[in-house]
Amino acid sequence: MSILDNQLSEVPQLAAFDAALEDALQTARASKPSSSIEPPLTKNDCSKLLSQLPTIFSADPDKDVDAERQRQYQIIESVLRRRFDQLISTTSIESSDFVQVWNILDITILLAESKQSEAVLPLTLIEVLLDSQTLQACRVVFDYLEARRERLIKDFSSAKSLIILRTCNELLRRLSRAEDISFSGRVFIFMFQSFPMGDRGTVNLRGAYHTENVTTWEENYSKSEEQASDSMDVDAKEETSTKPPPVASGKAVSFDARDKSTSQKPLEPDALYSVFWSLQGYFCQPLKLFDGQNMATFKSGLEATLVAFESVAQGQRNSQSSDDTKDASKKRKRFEVDSSNGGTFNPKYLTSRDLFELEMSDLFFRRHILIQAVIVLDFLSSLSAIARKKYANIRQPNKSVMYSDKVISEEDEKWAETMRKRMYDYIFAGPDGAYVHRILMAVTQRDKGWTRWKMETCQPMEKPAVTPAEFNDARESVKRMATSKRLRPHPMGSLNLDFLKAEDEETAMDKFKDPARWKLPDLLTFKNKIAEDDLELDFAKSEKEKAQIIEAKASKTWRALRIAGRTRLAALDRIDDWQDISAVFEEPKASSTEEVKEEEGEVGRVPEDMQPIIISDPEGANKSTLVIMLQERQPHVFQRVVRHTTRQTTGSEIDGQDYHFVDAAAFNRMSDNDQFVEVTNQDGYDIATSTKAIDTIKESGKVPLLEMDRTSIQSCKDWGFSARTIFVSPSSIEHLEARLKDSGKYAEGDIASLLNSAGADLEHSKTDPSFYDTIITYIDLESTYKFLEDFIYGGAEMGANGVNGDDATKDDDVSMTEEQPNGTASPSTEAVAVESAQAEEATN
Repeated sequence: MSILDNQLSEVPQLAAFDAALEDALQTARASKPSSSIEPPLTKNDCSKLLSQLPTIFSADPDKDVDAERQRQYQIIESVLRRRFDQLISTTSIESSDFVQVWNILDITILLAESKQSEAVLPLTLIEVLLDSQTLQACRVVFDYLEARRERLIKDFSSAKSLIILRTCNELLRRLSRAEDISFSGRVFIFMFQSFPMGDRGTVNLRGAYHTENVTTWEENYSKSEEQASDSMDVDAKEETSTKPPPVASGKAVSFDARDKSTSQKPLEPDALYSVFWSLQGYFCQPLKLFDGQNMATFKSGLEATLVAFESVAQGQRNSQSSDDTKDASKKRKRFEVDSSNGGTFNPKYLTSRDLFELEMSDLFFRRHILIQAVIVLDFLSSLSAIARKKYANIRQPNKSVMYSDKVISEEDEKWAETMRKRMYDYIFAGPDGAYVHRILMAVTQRDKGWTRWKMETCQPMEKPAVTPAEFNDARESVKRMATSKRLRPHPMGSLNLDFLKAEDEETAMDKFKDPARWKLPDLLTFKNKIAEDDLELDFAKSEKEKAQIIEAKASKTWRALRIAGRTRLAALDRIDDWQDISAVFEEPKASSTEEVKEEEGEVGRVPEDMQPIIISDPEGANKSTLVIMLQERQPHVFQRVVRHTTRQTTGSEIDGQDYHFVDAAAFNRMSDNDQFVEVTNQDGYDIATSTKAIDTIKESGKVPLLEMDRTSIQSCKDWGFSARTIFVSPSSIEHLEARLKDSGKYAEGDIASLLNSAGADLEHSKTDPSFYDTIITYIDLESTYKFLEDFIYGGAEMGANGVNGDDATKDDDVSMTEEQPNGTASPSTEAVAVESAQAEEATN
């Protein structure tokens, strides 16, 4: 017989409770035959056991009540521990008999809730269970812990918090941070849900940094040593020399990508390697930055890192722009981020030099580094003179985290603010940038709140409930304040009710029939009133008087416009500013029937095909002049679409008229929201056409006109945008060269580049005849416009091999000979240039 058996026989209460527990377990086994954690046992399942406890532990009036209560707790704990230890030592967690362990734990929780045992006893048994199981079995035990969390943490106390903290920390020590990241997250979430939000035991009050987290890298890395080791493998070297250069892909990284947003040139990977990894020492211990030399090193290193990140991102963006997609669905896939590896985690960075360039090409890696940098920059900004003024009124400051003796200079504060803005702009411009930026802003703002709470020595967050007496006093006080003590003879805002007085019926009806009551005032009566308001506005002496006059004028203007809308609706189109509505007071001009017919005839001739029209040509072939002529001769039919671009304006360009000039962040935001029908990259700048701009023109009943190059047209086709495409081809390369020189806008080197590009466009029109709906060879301005108009209005057949269907893309035409597509001889280059210049001058 064991020692416990002897104790059971010697202490009657031990034996009685053990027998009652055995009976309860048998009953639970019958009511819950499955081995699952759910459903939990209820009081009804253990009603017999609970009803036997007063009999087993009968109260003795001669003994101390507290002592008897502690004795009961010890007996119950002894029996439960004996049963529990015996089960977990002899039963596998995979066995169906293991359900008895869950039943014992449920019974223990019921006893604790009924105040029949220690409140911490269930948590103590779970701690023992976790220590006795493998990591795989601990996952199952943790399922039980999560399922019973609310009941376990009820009536939370310091004793419970100590056991939960000890149990979870011990479990986290056993878990691998690389392989058990999901399970570790469950443990942390359980801890966060168990402890109250304002519990000071979970806060780092002393502001200690994790200085043990040291990042090591190849500080003595030498490029010559790597080259020497690589040259030992002769066969590999010879084989490598015969291979063609690798094709750039989305994973490729280049620190030499064109980035005109920054004037600083990115460092080479070998030079950046040590500078980049040295930042980790400042990230884990920001207090080093109070040393002037360390601060200078940190600033230069962070700036070089950000420049490298911007260069890599620009290179990847250019690579994506150059790869033409084949269907519209790929437009969205361009900006999607592959998250297939999101479930893996590495507790330490891989700092090998061989992996450095691959890591730099990884978007997640770059964002991790930037988030670290943003946190450090926020820490530096919190030490500025402006930020310290916010903490001056703290009553019980926690000096350990306030760093009162540390101050950063105004120059460092401005640098930190500038770098933080650049980092936010960089994150926002990337894939899913708006979402990541919003999350980062929310996290940093919330962290600032926690920092302020720690500075205030973690004051209690929970406020005491308002007592009924306090609530009643407040309600009575509000009633007294809102109740008027003296009644007014005429309440404020009341209407004059004199019209209700008894009087002659005929007199009352005559008042209602008065035209002043129902007739609209004459429109011209407002003309003089508005003019008087303008005059008074010029002589107003104060801002308040000006505001009153402007409000009165706005009221008269609105009423005049409503009256004019009945009889002079057309005059409203001539109003550009509400301050001047003189157009509605002018008498409408009488127009003859012939003029009306003429306006409805030639000027309003609408083509049968209302699809958008895309006009393309080599630079200098006069497509812009043709677009202007279409708008001038058919103003109610055609309208040019203004495109969006990220480049800066030149001296002669007007925002909203030539282009919509936007920054990269706004452009990427529109692209992420699918607001473009095409996107291309030209000379390092993005350019695109807005869907909304095209739809607005269509809704007005007009045909959108677009000016695009061949790359933009290909992007439209790839993204499924339907339009009629027209290519305006120069009559000869000499003709085009003469036009470019006569314009005076291009240097000699630029003209040569434009001529090469024009040759490529003409060669493409020959090799891919179906790319354009029609090709028009430029002879002179009026003839070319006539061909263009005939095609738009259906006067010429649609084809890709000639002017209005003729064979214009013959070999001799594409090669820029002097023969014309219709078989006639071409005029000389000088004659064509003079004729085109005269036509353009006449048009302008």
